[in-house]
Amino acid sequence: MKISFKWLKQYVDLSESILAEEVAARLKASTVEVEELIDLSKSFENIVVGQVKSIEKHSDADKLNVCSVFDGKENWQVVCGGSNVVKDMKVAFAKIGAKVKWHGEGDLIELSKAKIRGVESFGMICASEEIGLGEKFKSKSEKEILDLSSLDLKVGDNLAKALNLDDAIFDIDNKSLSNRPDLWGHYGIAREVSALFNKKLKEYKTEEIKFSKNGGQKLSAKVEDNNLCPRYMVLEMDNIKVADSPEWLKTKLSAVGLKSINNIVDITNFIMFDLGQPMHAFDKAKIFGTEIFVRKAKDGEKFMALDNNEYELKSSDLVIADNEKVVALAGIMGGQNSEITENTTNIIFESANFGASNIRKTSTRLGLRSDSSARFEKSLDPNMTKIAMQKAIELVMQVCPEAKIVNKLVDEKSFSLNQGPIEISLEFIKAKLGLEIEKKNVINILSNLGFVITEKKDKMFVKIPTWRATKDISIPEDLVEEIARVYGYSKIEATLPTFIINPPEKNKLRDLERKAQQILSKTCGFTESYSYSFVSPQILQKLMLNTENHLELNNPIAKDRPYLRRSILPNLLESLEKNSHEFDEVAMFEIGQVFHVEESGVRMEEKSDELLPRQDTMLSLVYSAKNNKVPFFEVKSALEKVLAECGVDFSWQESEIIENYLHPARLSKVVINDVEIGIVAELHPAVQKNIGIDNRVAVTEISLDKLVDFIQEKNNYQILSQYPDVLRDVALLVDKKITNLELLNTIKAVSDLITEVELFDVFESDKIGKDKKSMAYHITYSSSEKTLETEEVEKVHKQVLEKLQKSFGAEVR
Repeated sequence: MKISFKWLKQYVDLSESILAEEVAARLKASTVEVEELIDLSKSFENIVVGQVKSIEKHSDADKLNVCSVFDGKENWQVVCGGSNVVKDMKVAFAKIGAKVKWHGEGDLIELSKAKIRGVESFGMICASEEIGLGEKFKSKSEKEILDLSSLDLKVGDNLAKALNLDDAIFDIDNKSLSNRPDLWGHYGIAREVSALFNKKLKEYKTEEIKFSKNGGQKLSAKVEDNNLCPRYMVLEMDNIKVADSPEWLKTKLSAVGLKSINNIVDITNFIMFDLGQPMHAFDKAKIFGTEIFVRKAKDGEKFMALDNNEYELKSSDLVIADNEKVVALAGIMGGQNSEITENTTNIIFESANFGASNIRKTSTRLGLRSDSSARFEKSLDPNMTKIAMQKAIELVMQVCPEAKIVNKLVDEKSFSLNQGPIEISLEFIKAKLGLEIEKKNVINILSNLGFVITEKKDKMFVKIPTWRATKDISIPEDLVEEIARVYGYSKIEATLPTFIINPPEKNKLRDLERKAQQILSKTCGFTESYSYSFVSPQILQKLMLNTENHLELNNPIAKDRPYLRRSILPNLLESLEKNSHEFDEVAMFEIGQVFHVEESGVRMEEKSDELLPRQDTMLSLVYSAKNNKVPFFEVKSALEKVLAECGVDFSWQESEIIENYLHPARLSKVVINDVEIGIVAELHPAVQKNIGIDNRVAVTEISLDKLVDFIQEKNNYQILSQYPDVLRDVALLVDKKITNLELLNTIKAVSDLITEVELFDVFESDKIGKDKKSMAYHITYSSSEKTLETEEVEKVHKQVLEKLQKSFGAEVR
């Protein structure tokens, strides 16, 4: 949004010593984001009001003249091709060093002394387009220069000053105004500036409306839903003459980036940028009947807007209509079927207040944003509608003295604003800001912003002005913010906190996730994956899983993934299948949430009775390699490293088949304190074939929510032995029904010197027997008290083999 400095100064008494740069700095520090300060006068440097003193024909060019131009101090010879140049004409004279656009096109060029057809020229007599005034002064022909003779201008004055264009423009970021509906016009910004500089704000004066005694047809309005339109005002005026706007109005609109259209439309735009209240004008001759309807659109209803686009409306859109048709999209844009033209003689002024959320929804859905909708989206003060209407009528009477008010003002309203009062005290302000501000300063700041203060002992009761009561100010902290920003944040000294700072509670689950990520990616060489929380029915079918226990979404992001996942493994296996065609070895893991529809989780909203499905945080791994026949042990080893780092005592136990896609003979569950936290398994060969993977695939999935409960904050450390370990390998031939857990527990129970047992190979073949399998182990012997002798190790190792042979009939291979 653009704000004119000269426009602002009409409403607040700022001394000449207060420059635009200082105002921009204060606004930026306390109120809004001023992205740029634009000095309009820079465009007119070295361009002055000149006067043609003499004219002679160019000796070598029929269409050129050699003029003598007076700049207030001396005469300059200028070669000019203007078709309308005459003696004594006041012109825009660009001196050497000025920047202009040649014939109003291309980039700016800096003027220097030139020789044109043998005649020296010291500057340029400009057309309006060549100095950016084409909209303000429209040329009748291409070679016409700007004639300023009709204006009361002093020869020699800088052109910007002479035409009242010596202004500074604050370019304000709209996002910084989103919470301040009162700042979308010059008067609201002027109120801020008056408070920041402690200067008096001038009253916004409007003339009372004088109604015609002999009115025509009675105009009326009907509002269908007061929540969507809290206030709606219309008034009819006759004897209107649509024409060009006066120069002062064109200048103001040009300063904020608007083109002049005609006097009536320009008045509505001026009021929008002056007060921040949008208005609209209809051509009464194009309105059918005497009643205006503020209603919801009909589904499929068509509307041709002023931007030359046709829009298909929905029943959620609010429109302005007569007895036959839609004439405006409420708060957003008028229609071509009721627009003001040069033939308009009778108008209907509209000044209204519309519900912010509905305007925003319609504007967003249609992709149609306007200066009007940008303001209504911010929750404007309904009381501004009458002030705007009064100002509009006042201005129409100035530009059309013969205009008459046809009927009484129609004012349909139903709204209430919470203006407090809010109780506040100096102690409360000090507690929030950490400094003392004198009561007279507090009262002065709030009063300058429009608040009304009533004092009762040590309390202040603050009444909120209507323009801050729609959504902006509602609690004591809001008032503290007002006081602080006007007082100046820079005046608040930086001090160390005087209260005890407690560190935030440790997020054990997040720490566990990070630890697992580090170990699996850096130590184990697994690649982390991030997949959707949604799963396709196709992969569920390949894994022989049902869709009935999966929660189906009404509006899935992708149509091929309509279900919330119950496990991370289906999506991981999809990724593994794709990567297995490119790489000989694929090792991937993912940490994420899964959803169990049969159990309830957290509430959807704080006060809602609806519950979301239970969500568990899971860790899943998949592994497959071309030359690895036992991928089971790869994921098992990786998982053991994670569990070991967590410092938990866990065990591997037999597990019944949980899901059909797992191999029934290559499956184990992870147990901590009799609580199962997950599984390690290989895929069932049939499922492996369904997915399209040639090599064996191992998977694991554990619940981090369960695991984190067993992690202790304090670990008990055992001093590492300073004596060397002794390693022995043994391969055992046993019956297939014997489990790894049985063998591990038996080996460990033989002696305290056995500190670690690790299964590193499993082999099955008809050559060793259909009911037999070979299981190979690393057995580590160690003592914390001495170096073990070979005889001691051999003795214990022999006891291990004897125990295995006796318990399981194991044979050493």
